[in-house]
Amino acid sequence: MVALANHELLPALDDIDAEINRLEGIRLQIVARAEDSGYAQELGARDTVDLLAFRYRRDRADVWREVRLARALPKYGAVADGIADGAVRTAQAAGIVAELERVRTRVPVEDLDVAETQLVGLAAHLAPTDLRSAAKRICNLIDSDGPEPEENKAYDRETLTLSRADNGVKFKGFLANENAELLRSVIHAGSRPHKTKDGELDPRPRDKRQADALTTALTLAANAWDTNTATPNPATGTDDGSTGGAGAPCSGRAIPGHGAKANITVTIDLEDLRAATANAVGQTVYGDDLSAATIRRLACDANIIPLVLGANSQPLDVGRSERLVTRHIRQALIARDQGCVICGAPPIMTDAHHLIHWKDGGPTAIWNLALLRLSRESSGPGVGGVFGGPGVLPLPVRRGWLVGV
Repeated sequence: MVALANHELLPALDDIDAEINRLEGIRLQIVARAEDSGYAQELGARDTVDLLAFRYRRDRADVWREVRLARALPKYGAVADGIADGAVRTAQAAGIVAELERVRTRVPVEDLDVAETQLVGLAAHLAPTDLRSAAKRICNLIDSDGPEPEENKAYDRETLTLSRADNGVKFKGFLANENAELLRSVIHAGSRPHKTKDGELDPRPRDKRQADALTTALTLAANAWDTNTATPNPATGTDDGSTGGAGAPCSGRAIPGHGAKANITVTIDLEDLRAATANAVGQTVYGDDLSAATIRRLACDANIIPLVLGANSQPLDVGRSERLVTRHIRQALIARDQGCVICGAPPIMTDAHHLIHWKDGGPTAIWNLALLRLSRESSGPGVGGVFGGPGVLPLPVRRGWLVGV
């Protein structure tokens, strides 16, 4: 066992981490050389991925991502230099390169270079997942064609496969764009843990809670269809004409396809929404960004909740000072934080907390509130007090409104 004093632990880990990153950079160069030379085929392997997966007992999917990064890395000098000097980790490089490759054929070289430089700078502050999200947004902004071509391809890939199972059914599939966001929204809303009648914690594991949420959603959908005089046909959006013919529901009853649709939150600049240019995008809560054209289509038949943003996309104070968070302030917090500012849990699982507690003079204003998955603190001191003093909140730098990214 390594004998180190407490004050020596982090410096030792820093040295090890830097050495691991340096060796991973060298490994990528060797993998690229093996891929270019066709050495795997000389040894009788189908390709480099198969060779490395077999020789080093690794999952083929992980090796495939490594080979793909090694193959593309020579085209991105700033990223390669960042790996060499320790400023960029290989996991971060994979996210940057993947997004740059996605738009490479549609973006001018000079714009691509600027984006690469900016993302290498962000690597000093963001974890790989957050860095890839930032890369996706930057690439969507500089892509003259915008996200619409990829969205249309994604729609074509939508699938749902059902297969029999003992006492049930198994299913797998893929949903695209706003359909994926709708599914996430429904599942997150319905799978929030609930205490038992005895006040104990919810005993259901996460996958069971999500299955229950899907069952609830299907039950509600079936009940909604039952309220109509004719059975709706999901393929055509019309009824089957069993009572009164197509399009003839009884007065006072629900009309198929009528009313607000998906309960989806999307944040987009008003001028971008109006212009609907190719590179205009809106941010969703759970999934990928959507194009302005898709958002406009959704907005044709949806409940629209306007939210005024400041010059730097900062949500303004939309409510008067009260102890409890109002509905509109909550909406502004969701638009700004997009979930727990510490762990990233979706908004449905968070509570709004004062940074400076109400009893200590903290107002219920946007600047003094944050979404946290820390309901146990709601009756205690303000969040600022919990995390190191009034108004001091050392949250992850992935939240741009806190660090000015």
